[in-house]
Amino acid sequence: MNILFVGSTEGTSTSLHYFTSLVRQGHAVLPWNPGYFQTTGLWQKFAQRLNRGPTPEKVARINQQLLALCRHNAFDLVFVMGENYVSREIQEQIRAEIRPAPRFLFHSHDNLFAPGILKGPNFEADLAAYDILFTTKSQNVARYQAIGQKNTYYIPSAFEPSVHRPIPQTQSRIKQDLPVSFIGTYDLSREPLLEKAGWERLNVWGNGWERSPQFNKQVGKIHPQAIYYFEFADVCSRSQCSLGLLREEAEDRHTQRTFEIPACGSLQFAPRNSEIAGFFDENKEIVLFDSPEELRDKLDYYLAHPAERQKLAEAGHRRCLTSNHTYADRTAKMIQLLE
Repeated sequence: MNILFVGSTEGTSTSLHYFTSLVRQGHAVLPWNPGYFQTTGLWQKFAQRLNRGPTPEKVARINQQLLALCRHNAFDLVFVMGENYVSREIQEQIRAEIRPAPRFLFHSHDNLFAPGILKGPNFEADLAAYDILFTTKSQNVARYQAIGQKNTYYIPSAFEPSVHRPIPQTQSRIKQDLPVSFIGTYDLSREPLLEKAGWERLNVWGNGWERSPQFNKQVGKIHPQAIYYFEFADVCSRSQCSLGLLREEAEDRHTQRTFEIPACGSLQFAPRNSEIAGFFDENKEIVLFDSPEELRDKLDYYLAHPAERQKLAEAGHRRCLTSNHTYADRTAKMIQLLE
């Protein structure tokens, strides 16, 4: 197909994995970053902050750019990744003016119904106008259907094999093994879990950790910056135990890390729920827990039993590689359901 890919393909964006997967599958894909949140000058920054998102004038201008792109290119599909500002009106105008009209697909790996997620003024009507919608949040299927988007499908998160893989020690920038690691943004709900995991054996990477009460106490243990791609894989590869914690505020039932951690060859410790347990076999491919105390006890056990730890980590890695959890698998499924 000829596809217009609307979203970021820069830096460490997750949407880049979807874009490259579509290209590898043989589609002709034009990347277009609408730049909703890009600003130049203090006035634009002030207007965006006051509006809590891109201004209506900016959104309207970008939608007109989308219309022009569709007029001059024979797209079969407009694949919108992540940002929900393509209006119902512009979708209907494109369908009315262009023959054959492209279909519109929306996908987000965020919980768009969670507090703090920026939404356009016509959030529900705009999303209902898409031909098909995909979400990595299974609990949101019914919510999207309730706002009128009947063609909503749950599709899990994924990993990228060229990035998320075991990094050999000879290629690693980390020269010692890490007993326990966690990679993720600071969240107050994570404090009790990390306290029980034990800061004496823990290393944490992520944004916002300056807000943690432990920040000034755990110098050298808290690394207050996000890590992605090869650096993420390197940390996981050197970690004997990796925490796959969820965010309560986002109502997470699984995340990208659910697959990225075992793909990198580390043993994953995650909160017990039916969704995660459906991806990996408990006590064979993953370690699950219900409480901070259970997490502490299981970390104690597997750190003291390296042969068992390695056996589970290898089994989790094999499951990742053999159970169709890559971004290529996800995009192929999307196209199959679209057709």
